[in-house]
Amino acid sequence: MIWGLVRMVIALLVILPGTFFVTRWYGQRQRGGQDLRVKEVLSLGSNRALYVVEWEDRRYLLGVTNQTITLLDLDLQADMEEEGPE
Repeated sequence: MIWGLVRMVIALLVILPGTFFVTRWYGQRQRGGQDLRVKEVLSLGSNRALYVVEWEDRRYLLGVTNQTITLLDLDLQADMEEEGPE
């Protein structure tokens, strides 16, 4: 009975840290989209928002609801620079 308890404790001491390190390694490996950045968020009410997202040096304006994501405008930075200060 004691031997079974010792074997279980040893197994847990091997399995738990192994699981921890494998999941951390896998999570770092799967981390994609590091070029994708959310620059601004404007809530428009319940479950609706506007997002300004930057990806590969381009900016996108996205309309987001529960059911859809709509591209409203792209290259906001270029549009803002053309207009100049008001």
